[in-house]
Amino acid sequence: MELNELSPDAELPYPLPDGAKVVTIDEARSSLPEACNVLMVLQAMSDEAHDLTDELELLLDRYPMTHPHVMEVAEHLGELVAQWQGNVQRLESIGARIVSMDPGRLEWYGVVDRRMALFSWAVGEEDIEWYYRMEEGFPSRKPLIEA
Repeated sequence: MELNELSPDAELPYPLPDGAKVVTIDEARSSLPEACNVLMVLQAMSDEAHDLTDELELLLDRYPMTHPHVMEVAEHLGELVAQWQGNVQRLESIGARIVSMDPGRLEWYGVVDRRMALFSWAVGEEDIEWYYRMEEGFPSRKPLIEA
């Protein structure tokens, strides 16, 4: 369902984030492979950023900020941040958003039974088969077959 298919008296428990995209379940499902790939890339980047941050802290204990190796690691970390932002924008462009990096979980804003909901997917699941109301949260996920 589209946003314009919300019940006329539906109230959102909180405003949608700026730029949030409301998608149909078919659109969410068709974007799942790309969203999964981006999530895996971001998980790897997160590990690399953690390692670089640790390395940078160790280097700064020994060398000044202007030391060539310190600057090289800091520059690499900065490039990683820029790549991260690009990947997050890629997710947002298909309507997906990251809920959790570990375990990996993704969501898409959608409409279920004329009310705003979030389509929900977690690593290990074959397809997007769950949703929950915005006001309820992830632990209250329900199968889409009930909708």
